[in-house]
Amino acid sequence: MEIKSLELIKWIARITGTLMLLFITPFYFGYDLPIPNSSLSFYENLRLIITPIMLIGLIIGWKWERIAGYMICIPIGISLLLALIMMGNPGPIVLLLTIPGALYLYYGYNKI
Repeated sequence: MEIKSLELIKWIARITGTLMLLFITPFYFGYDLPIPNSSLSFYENLRLIITPIMLIGLIIGWKWERIAGYMICIPIGISLLLALIMMGNPGPIVLLLTIPGALYLYYGYNKI
C-alpha cells in the first residue's frame, strides 16, 4: 500500500480515537466511582472493567499502533459477544468504537 494512504489511515485512527476518548471519558467517570458495584448488572460491571483498557488503548495508539488496536478491539469484542448472549442486541453504536482499533491494527501490520 502507498505510504501516503497508510499515513492517512494512521491519522484517521488517531483523530477518531481522540474524539472517542474525549467523548467516552466523561461518561465513564460519570458513574461517580468507576469500580464494580453490586447494584449494577453483570454486563454493566463488565463494561466498567473493560472501558479503562479501551481508553488506555486509545491513548497508546499515538505511539504503538498494534498494541492499541488489540487493546481496543479485544475488549469491545468481548463486550459485544456478552451483549449478544445476554441482551440479544448490543446496538450498532458499539461497533463504531472498533473503528480506531481496526485502523490501528491495519496500519500497524502494513507500515514499513
